[in-house]
Amino acid sequence: MSRTVFVAGADGGGTRTTVVCSTADGKILDSRVFGPFNLNGTGEEAFRGVLHEILGYLQSLGECRALCIGASGLDNVRMMEIVSDVFSSSGITLKLVADYETALAGALDGKEGIAVIAGTGSVCFGFSREKGYVRSGGWGHLIGDRGSGYALGRDALVAVTGEIDGTAQHTVLSDMLSEKYGLKDQNGIVSYVYGKDKSAVAELSYLVDKACTEGDEVALRIVRDNAKALADDVMSVHRRSGLGKCCVALMGGLLEHDTCLRREFVRILKTEDPGLSCTEPGHSAAQGAVMLAMGI
Repeated sequence: MSRTVFVAGADGGGTRTTVVCSTADGKILDSRVFGPFNLNGTGEEAFRGVLHEILGYLQSLGECRALCIGASGLDNVRMMEIVSDVFSSSGITLKLVADYETALAGALDGKEGIAVIAGTGSVCFGFSREKGYVRSGGWGHLIGDRGSGYALGRDALVAVTGEIDGTAQHTVLSDMLSEKYGLKDQNGIVSYVYGKDKSAVAELSYLVDKACTEGDEVALRIVRDNAKALADDVMSVHRRSGLGKCCVALMGGLLEHDTCLRREFVRILKTEDPGLSCTEPGHSAAQGAVMLAMGI
């Protein structure tokens, strides 16, 4: 009996790795979720374990001709060495690309265009056949991530601490932070911010959305400023990529749902750059990796 020949794509994330397998004509064969694609976070032994699980899975399905993995941290030489070592004798043609390449390919079905992500962090990237990949943002929460959940949460905290210090106007965000989290003074806020990781700050973004819906002036300003920052990133990518009229895929929790940030972002982009049309992502990053694997 002949073995099934297929290609596979993987979205290697910090918490899980999603693998999708497809026949040459684009029919999805199977998919499975594995552990994190995160050498620094899990250690070498666990990282190798995930890779061997993925390899065993692919071999159990038939003959995998090519595998494309989209992941962050491709500048980590040791990570690249381990991946190459595990797959070296498998007969599978392997390609590792940045996670934004697979996300964009999946979102826009492999076509030219732009994608913007606003989740805990934020980044914008585009692809044109003339200029290749162009990126704006993605500098991390300490010096960047404008328009992200972290940025919204941080700006909310800045507003609340300003009110406590008597240097800023009242905002219902102060009441919300006190009621929902019991944070109403310096000790509590400092302990919350510096005793947890960045996701704890990003978690507060939903309070900004709620306060904005209620018409709070401070929350409205936070949303406007962050939406404008995201729009600036998108317009920068649009300009530098040389793209004409094209689609912008909206990705990440703050843009995939009907949030105040999304509505303001779409409004600004429509006003300032009519050549851009916002759209929902067509497919997942793992499916985007499959599309790239087909071209190997």
